[in-house]
Amino acid sequence: MPQPTAIIDLGTNTFQLLVAKQGNISEPMQVICQLQRPVTLGLGAMETGVLQADAMDRALIALTEFKEVAIANGCNIDQIHAIGTSILRRAVNTQQFVAEVRQRLGIEIQVISGIEEADLIYHGIYHSLPQPWNPVSLVMDIGGGSVEFILFEGRKIVFKNSLELGGLRLLSLFQQEGHFHLARLVELQTYILGQMKPLFTACEEHKPSVLIGAAGAFETIWDLANADTPGSVIPPASRLVITQFYEQKKIVEETDFAGRQKIKGMKAFRAGILPFANVLIATVLEEFAIGNMWVSSYSLKEGYWFLQNK
Repeated sequence: MPQPTAIIDLGTNTFQLLVAKQGNISEPMQVICQLQRPVTLGLGAMETGVLQADAMDRALIALTEFKEVAIANGCNIDQIHAIGTSILRRAVNTQQFVAEVRQRLGIEIQVISGIEEADLIYHGIYHSLPQPWNPVSLVMDIGGGSVEFILFEGRKIVFKNSLELGGLRLLSLFQQEGHFHLARLVELQTYILGQMKPLFTACEEHKPSVLIGAAGAFETIWDLANADTPGSVIPPASRLVITQFYEQKKIVEETDFAGRQKIKGMKAFRAGILPFANVLIATVLEEFAIGNMWVSSYSLKEGYWFLQNK
């Protein structure tokens, strides 16, 4: 019987757990359990460069739960893989946090580069898409700290980069009284365009016709679009209607934080950063004249699993 593997994605905003084992040809990855927790490890660290004590406490609580769930579902401790991303790349006290997790839980955290993160995201997304998948496509994974962009055609990656444009990062730079405000929209858009310069050359040479969003904010966009369909569950890959996205974006931007949390289909912990993510998505769609948008519920943790089990 195949042994299950647990993958933990330690994101700047959200920690996620995947427990899965090898399946069959039609379902190569058999998911046993998935969890996500709004840890906000980057809260305070975005401005200071230092992981805050309360954020590390929240992280340890989530990791303790994830370890218990993984072991209860048949994983040994050496089959629990924890992957650290943007905020753990940047914080000056990351090694202190890593050492504490190792000592208290026996979990070894692997902090990866932005390019390594982009590779894992691509492998996850590619396995979610209907095959054959031929259009030139731009993958976008909006994390709390960074955004990974991967431009690919078929099975060939033609460009990949990691930019510090994540939702919590933009919130820390452009918040007004702690929240998104339309008064700073032009300033926000100008900043995004300036940071996206590495992407322009690649997209001029290889013009993407599809934007594929990885999990996170894109899943919330899907949730909002399907909020009136009882029991709807996001599939591995699904088309998003761009006109509907813009309708939702307008509502989200014109609603205050408390109101946003009550929007049908909204996960409360995404209400703070979704307006920033929406501006980023709209900028990409408009600057590169992309007419089709998909969401993949696969991302880094699925990509890591597939590479471990190929």
